Amino acid sequence: MNFITKSCLSRRTLLKQGGIALALPWLESMQAAFAATPVQPRRFICVLNYFSFHAPNFFPKEAGVAYTPSPYLDIIKEHRDDFTVISGLNHPEVRDGHSSDRSFLTGTPHPGSPSFRNGISLDQLLAEKIGSQTRFPCIAMAQGSGTSFSYSRSGVAIPAEPSVARMFAKLFINGTPAEVQAEVERIRQGRSILDRVGEEARAMKRDVGAADREKLDQYFTSVRELEQRMVTAEDYARRPKPNPGITPLKDPAPGEKTLSFGLNLQLAQIAFQADLTRLATIYYIGTTNTPSKPGESFAYHDLSHHGQDGGKIDKLTLLERDVMTECGKFLGRLKMPNESGSRLLDNTITVVGAGMGNASSHDATNLPILVAGGGFKHGQHIAHDPKSPPPLCNLWVQIARQMGIDVARFGTSTSSEIPGFESA
Repeated sequence: MNFITKSCLSRRTLLKQGGIALALPWLESMQAAFAATPVQPRRFICVLNYFSFHAPNFFPKEAGVAYTPSPYLDIIKEHRDDFTVISGLNHPEVRDGHSSDRSFLTGTPHPGSPSFRNGISLDQLLAEKIGSQTRFPCIAMAQGSGTSFSYSRSGVAIPAEPSVARMFAKLFINGTPAEVQAEVERIRQGRSILDRVGEEARAMKRDVGAADREKLDQYFTSVRELEQRMVTAEDYARRPKPNPGITPLKDPAPGEKTLSFGLNLQLAQIAFQADLTRLATIYYIGTTNTPSKPGESFAYHDLSHHGQDGGKIDKLTLLERDVMTECGKFLGRLKMPNESGSRLLDNTITVVGAGMGNASSHDATNLPILVAGGGFKHGQHIAHDPKSPPPLCNLWVQIARQMGIDVARFGTSTSSEIPGFESA
């Protein structure tokens, strides 16, 4: 809601007047009074489908705005003007089958190599810049495992939360006073460690050469930024969490990973709405049960290696149609206008994709990429020649810049944009 009143309504005032630690949602009426049209923050969510999408069902046959929807795009046709499909993209020197997922948001070459060391993923690059503006810099979710495609600057995988119930509790359920104090104490201990390390590094700086002093200066900058984030984290730890307005979500039964995926999307949407975070990743790793055929059992991995077997492709299509249905529901929720008429979708860049273009042959070219919302011009299929495409990292640079982050290069990028993909 976006009410313009003669006074600025603060959360602290409401909490004091309520006389109790109420868990309040973020209200747009808490914007400064008589402010100009509020600048809505940009948000980013990326969905990675580990077993990819069957390409003939995903990509339209025609390029441009007059394309005929493919079977999967037909499921979300009501959102046609709000998304763009891009074909032909891939990461140079990433041809490593299932291991290619590691490089999806980083572009780091040769993820299947024994000596592979990953780089920072796009979501974490964004988190370094804007993560301190929200309670949670970024959230990562998966179904049934902690597998993630988010990587820190040092190339360490950031575990994803596999439990819907635990993620709901993390986002929306307040701890006891003792639990809150314990969290604050952990943050303070982390800051104390940084202080000691910083003192040792400053002492070392007097005894090293110019090149090493430059490295230490970069280190100090990183430490100062981390200290600032930890101060913010301590402040957030003391604040009550918002009320999502729904009953706590529970984990679906084992094998119901498509249902879990839909709940992951719902959690991301509510977290965005409450401005708990502006960055999210969801790793979809397949399922044995699917909503449209509750009485049947599936093996996503086996079906993805269909070898053009018509029966396997039919069952694979059932699975992937249900995945696209959940994505469509998510876009629909983002499009629901609030009382001021604005839509969360317009400021939320949503990417749905995969690290393989053809899971049956482990081919990592012609990756399925769908981008929705986020202030881009949509409603088209942008087709590139898979034999000579721009790097996928060009899109990552373009998204970072759309998020307000001044990035010149990222990963294997050669440009700051994808030809034909423009801001609205």
